[in-house]
Amino acid sequence: MREPYSCTPICRIRIVLERLTEAVGPVGDTVCFPMRIVKGSVSGIGLEKRVAGGSDFALMYADEKLVHDGVFVATGPTGDLVVWYEGTSQAEEGAYDALLDGESLAHLPTRISVRTSSTSLEWKELNRRPLLGVGSFDGSSGTLDVTVLSVTEGGARKQGERNSI
Repeated sequence: MREPYSCTPICRIRIVLERLTEAVGPVGDTVCFPMRIVKGSVSGIGLEKRVAGGSDFALMYADEKLVHDGVFVATGPTGDLVVWYEGTSQAEEGAYDALLDGESLAHLPTRISVRTSSTSLEWKELNRRPLLGVGSFDGSSGTLDVTVLSVTEGGARKQGERNSI
């Protein structure tokens, strides 16, 4: 039996973030965690691109989920790249309260959706294609490190066969 979808690693994103302010909140069961993207790199397609800047406006919920909403620009000799991402880093129990107390978040598994836009020939085919990012967020060092995957339908199917979800 074939898998209906396959994931192919296409690049690696490693960005360094710093807090813009202390955590804001709580507002209900949410703490706002605004961060500035100060540097980083995108590698794996063409020449490595350097991150010029961006932002990640994250929200920490009482269920210990840190929800990212970020965008950054990476530059390189073959053209620039704009990357949008959103998704979740899952913290351990007690992280919500620790964040309120000003502590940094430990190593968190991260799953994000990624979109790109570029005029660069190497990246152009990925414009507006949905991509997945799998990796980690480390609040202590301020790094978000993910491998970006392209999801495609598996091989040919027999006539009448459908994808399963």
